[in-house]
Amino acid sequence: MKRSKTRNTVLMMDIDFFKRVNDTHGHAVGDQVLKRVAQTIQATVRESDFCARFGGEEFLVLLPATETHAAYQVAEKLRQAIESAPDPIAGRITVSIGLAMADAEQANEDVAVREADDNLYKAKETGRNKVVPQLAIV
Repeated sequence: MKRSKTRNTVLMMDIDFFKRVNDTHGHAVGDQVLKRVAQTIQATVRESDFCARFGGEEFLVLLPATETHAAYQVAEKLRQAIESAPDPIAGRITVSIGLAMADAEQANEDVAVREADDNLYKAKETGRNKVVPQLAIV
C-alpha cells in the first residue's frame, strides 16, 4: 500500500452469537460453522483480496485498491451470502462487519484494523447482522 500509494479497505467481521452455537451444538459444530463461513468468504471475495481468521470467530478481509463505496458493496455481499447459506445443524448464521480505509498516510498498518474493529463493535451494539462503514459515509 505504501509503495503503490493506493488505498485499501479493511473488513473486520464476527459471527453473531457464535458462543450460542458452541453452547447449544458443541464445539465440533462450531468448527464446522467456522469452516463454512471461511469457505463462503473465500468464494465471495476476489482472488486479489486477502482473508484470514483473525481469532476466535473473527475474520479479517483486506480489499486492495478498493474505495469505501465498493468495499461496502463487497461487505454487504459477504453478509448476505453467509446469511443465505444456513448451517445444516446450527441453522441461520449471521455476521456483523466493520469497515475502515487504510492509506499510506496512517501512522502504521494497525490504524485501519483498529478502526474496522471499532466499527464492528458499533454493528454489534446496534443490532448485529449489518455492515458499519467508517464514518457512515456510504
